[in-house]
Amino acid sequence: MARIPYPDPAKLPAEARDLLESLPQLNIFRMIAGSGASFLPFMAFINSYLNAGVLEPELRELVILRVGHLCKSNYELHQHRRVSRMIGMSEERIAASAGALPSPLFSEVENAALLFTDDQVAHVKADGKLFADAHEYLGDTGMQELVIVIGTYLLVCRYLETFEIDLEERDIETSGLDEIRRGLDRHG
Repeated sequence: MARIPYPDPAKLPAEARDLLESLPQLNIFRMIAGSGASFLPFMAFINSYLNAGVLEPELRELVILRVGHLCKSNYELHQHRRVSRMIGMSEERIAASAGALPSPLFSEVENAALLFTDDQVAHVKADGKLFADAHEYLGDTGMQELVIVIGTYLLVCRYLETFEIDLEERDIETSGLDEIRRGLDRHG
């Protein structure tokens, strides 16, 4: 059970209520809808890399899974394993996201990004060689997005764990990515 009650949608400001209604029915969105002025910008922010980012979707999901694993966030891991399956990632690669690195199941760019992820999570400012290795593959924009995704999912995991967000009784039937994009398209 969550540490605080999920907000009553009827008591949310109209814009937040409308956006919440258009999003996938996930408890994280139910809770964060009550965060005040940060809800809409936060959703627009995550939509920017989930639906229009420069990182390949499988790489993005591997990084999110790795952060979820390092933070021991069961909710995050459950949801992004589900997303990973829906975008076509194999069960072996999903499982390997929690394993030793480098992994033979990952490409050179994936291993470089995941090694960088581990070091950034552990030390905030990742090692120069790990930065250079990932940068070689991802370039300037890709590295910026990688750091943003890592940092965002550190925040998301802390949010999920602090508020003890409940896992839904039933999984949604889609990845949720399209619904996030469409919901935000409707709200400018």
